[in-house]
Amino acid sequence: MNLAKEVTEGAQVPLAGEWAVVTGGSKGIGRAIAERMLEAGANVVVAARTRRDVDTAVGELAAKVASIQTVIGLTADVADRASVTALFDQLHQRIPRLDHFVANAGTGRVTPFLELSAEETDEVVALNLTGTIQCMQLAARMISEHPIDNSCIIVVSSIRGLGAIPGRLIYSATKAGINQAARVAAAELAPTGIRVNIVSPGITDTPLTAKNPEVFAEMTANVPMGRAGQPRDLAAAATFLCSPAARFITGLNMIVDGGESLR
Repeated sequence: MNLAKEVTEGAQVPLAGEWAVVTGGSKGIGRAIAERMLEAGANVVVAARTRRDVDTAVGELAAKVASIQTVIGLTADVADRASVTALFDQLHQRIPRLDHFVANAGTGRVTPFLELSAEETDEVVALNLTGTIQCMQLAARMISEHPIDNSCIIVVSSIRGLGAIPGRLIYSATKAGINQAARVAAAELAPTGIRVNIVSPGITDTPLTAKNPEVFAEMTANVPMGRAGQPRDLAAAATFLCSPAARFITGLNMIVDGGESLR
């Protein structure tokens, strides 16, 4: 696909000229979402913790887009409240407005309940729950400064927030928490025109899941469609939810798992 040609000619670019921010955007699902939004014509800000990862992602993404588009890289640690505030300070300085925000940054480990430490609990809660909620709040405020007709906040959650899998207590709890936070935010923000939706992947082939190949293989075997999800599967869902085609959809939890949660 010639992205530059499509954007220049205006073909299939539902987000043309709009501004989107993706946290955890340098790798895996976040990186795929950033790329898909660029394909849809948006200008994209990639935010992640590591400068090297951000610079690599921005360089590779910028090489694929039209000259009329912009790709910006910023560093931020979503688990750190001051860092999130600093991110939005930079956004106010670097981009003319915010139209779409994808809260993708997250973490999780497999730890038996009785072995779960206070340190791990605090770490996962700070990133997956508290940090995500802060990002949603600041994003909604910034979007409200220059509203368009179809703004959307996307929360990347997990089907683990819907079920009960041993070893995933704190991860599942935080994902269930942001699911409910997103639904409440959707209800409160609906009168403003800002939509809030959730994308919940099942087992997905990312650098994070690659760290534990045995668990990855076991979980993939439980997917009715016979494969793990690919980051592009989640990217397509997130970009659809930000597009005009989804303009009357808010508070939705879109499950993208090949049927895994059906079992």
